[in-house]
Amino acid sequence: MISSFYTVPDVLTSTDCDEIINYCTDKCEPSNVTDGSKPNVRNSVNTFFAPDELPITKKVLDCVVQVCHEIFNFPVTNVEPIQYAEYTEGMYYDSHVDSGETLELDRDISVSVFLTPRDEYEEGNLSFWYPNGWVDVNEQQGSLVVFSSMLPHKVKKVEKGKRSSLVLWCRR
Repeated sequence: MISSFYTVPDVLTSTDCDEIINYCTDKCEPSNVTDGSKPNVRNSVNTFFAPDELPITKKVLDCVVQVCHEIFNFPVTNVEPIQYAEYTEGMYYDSHVDSGETLELDRDISVSVFLTPRDEYEEGNLSFWYPNGWVDVNEQQGSLVVFSSMLPHKVKKVEKGKRSSLVLWCRR
């Protein structure tokens, strides 16, 4: 990998973001974490949909493929079902990595797409672990961040409002 993470602004418009939120929000259920070794690691709601289920996500997929190729020198050949997640007051996702020990969770690249305007929630930042501590992502509506699935990250507890995002996982 050439870079730990890479941010692309304005991939989606506010109208695009609202369309995704309106499509997904009523489908959400409490989030499950397949790794039972860390109880209470996540408190959020989410749903999944196929990459081709919502036409607007083509913008996201095209951008991810381009960033993976140009920035990470990584050919994407598989994208898992896309996760839509919501975090309201008190919700969080503690430190974790997206790559796993099984083929089902053998992920190489992760992507977060920020759907909510930043002034509509407090705290709740996506943060990455570096040797000197946690680094917050500058979350802006419609932007995305691409990163190695092995990079430890978390979503800090939301103090106020609602944070909505998409998460994608890519493989060779």
